[in-house]
Amino acid sequence: MIKFIVPSQLLTKNLQNISGILAPNKSVPIAEHVLFKIEGLKLTLFATDLETTMITVIDLSTSEGDGTLVMPAKLILETIKTLPDVPVIFNVDDNYGIKITAGEAFYSLVGWDMEQFPQLMEMDKSESFDIPAPALVNAISRTAFATGNAEMRPVMAGVYCQIYPDYITFVATDAHRLVRFKDTSIQTGVEASLIIPKKPLLQLKNIALGLEENITVNYNDARISFKIDETIIMTKLIEGKYPNYEAVIPKNNTNILQVERQDLLQKMKNISLYANQSTYQIRMKIEPTKLTLTAEDVESSTKGIVNLACVFESDQEDFEIGFSSKFLQEILSNMTSTNVIFKFSHPTGAGLVFEAEEEQIDENLLMLIMPVMLNN
Repeated sequence: MIKFIVPSQLLTKNLQNISGILAPNKSVPIAEHVLFKIEGLKLTLFATDLETTMITVIDLSTSEGDGTLVMPAKLILETIKTLPDVPVIFNVDDNYGIKITAGEAFYSLVGWDMEQFPQLMEMDKSESFDIPAPALVNAISRTAFATGNAEMRPVMAGVYCQIYPDYITFVATDAHRLVRFKDTSIQTGVEASLIIPKKPLLQLKNIALGLEENITVNYNDARISFKIDETIIMTKLIEGKYPNYEAVIPKNNTNILQVERQDLLQKMKNISLYANQSTYQIRMKIEPTKLTLTAEDVESSTKGIVNLACVFESDQEDFEIGFSSKFLQEILSNMTSTNVIFKFSHPTGAGLVFEAEEEQIDENLLMLIMPVMLNN
């Protein structure tokens, strides 16, 4: 017999966090659930999608008997998340029958033996360093949106981290856009190159958002783990060689456009309603003080044109370039500056996008977007 008591809101928070990595799994259905381990006044929750393992520890006020069992986390979470903050009492018999009492509510269900649960990921000898939670959250926010599809090119399905003793460069690309973010505030004391899958990074971001403490990072050739407070996320690294992203960043970008970021973003959202909904093509006609955005869908006979103020320096009289408004909106949405500066080498080349405040460019964040061929 096992009995333990845990506050409903504390359990809800931790189940919501740990359930974030779970996914439907027809081949191993039990992997859709969570392993509970009760040891003294500690409740440890384990979840895995077979690529990533997440572990979190909860302090208990009362516990009788040690043991492990697998519970249907989704059912328990949906049950308790609407409850007021009351003690939730779990009683588990020797056949994994579970009775739950929460205030005036009573539930019964059946769990499973842990022997059926997938083997949990472990990490052998590793290197380690600490990184402030706000810095890692910021880096993930800046880059993860631009990762690619694992089925197309697996190495592009993660964020490439070039770790140096006194800074980290984070890179993501899906071949349509590229983000390179360099954070010189991070001191690691180590050197490595790692490709980290997107899914566990987003889960880490959700957990670390708003926290100020350090995250401890451990890594080796095959795996990486992040520890923050009483939670650990461990995942397999993506194998393979990351593309030479520096080779696609154009040089000699003599055509420079400065525009107010929110103004461009809002007008881009507006004009996109009239674009072809499969290509999202937008035409940008750039003049010294005026930027004209045009979207047209010939098949549905829709067309929209909007103008906005800009500052453009160029050695070309007529400068027109096309982009996917979908990708450009994502880039602008993941920036925070008042202004943005675009740099172009020529009208058929990639556009470089930088954050800018009062014409001062932040070179640490570079976003690149590939052009689309304009229809005449």
